[in-house]
Amino acid sequence: MTIKSCSVLLLALALMAGCGKSSQPKTFSSFDKSSDGASMAPHTIRYQQADLAQVLALYQDLSGRSVILSPRVPTGIKITFDNATQLSRVEALQAIDNLMAAQGIVMVYLGSKFVKVVTAGEAPSESGPVIDLPPDQLPDSSSFLTYVVTLRKLKPEQTVAMLQPFAKLPNSIVGVRGSDVLILRDYSSNVRRMLEMLERAEANVPSPNPMQRVLNAFGETNAGVPRSNRP
Repeated sequence: MTIKSCSVLLLALALMAGCGKSSQPKTFSSFDKSSDGASMAPHTIRYQQADLAQVLALYQDLSGRSVILSPRVPTGIKITFDNATQLSRVEALQAIDNLMAAQGIVMVYLGSKFVKVVTAGEAPSESGPVIDLPPDQLPDSSSFLTYVVTLRKLKPEQTVAMLQPFAKLPNSIVGVRGSDVLILRDYSSNVRRMLEMLERAEANVPSPNPMQRVLNAFGETNAGVPRSNRP
């Protein structure tokens, strides 16, 4: 085989590899940026007493993910919606998340290829995507997520009662006892409110002075009385 033939063969193989890579379908989620390439395509959603299957078919088309329907989800519901302005692909996904939440249904992303449709009662037992976006970049929508918080001053047990009024789903606030970790598993808009409250609460907690840290480490009070000897 000549050098020229080898070059042509290598070029053909490279083109085939490039075509195979580009042909892989891209998937989207409610947590993508609306400014990301193909997600900018405008969409209009108009439903008048639409069946659930019709709405889920659109969700599958928009996300590029296979939809898995829980047998506990009622399929006889009807959806009515007409967006006033055009939506990007990601905004359309968020809109459907909101529509489903209004019916007690939660869309749970599983990896990059699937989305599971479950009832609100089933959602706490689903893993859900762990999202690490800054709080102000979380979508203000009913998109289910898991968010892990490392508290700076407060302890998890001090925050649960404070955050509970902002929770929508059951058992959505989980404190890891003996650590500074708090796990939030709820709709994105609710988690945003919780994070805002946590930020304000921790800002109002004074930091202990260095001497107090030393005394606490040795189990002593400011008066020097060991904790084990206190009444």
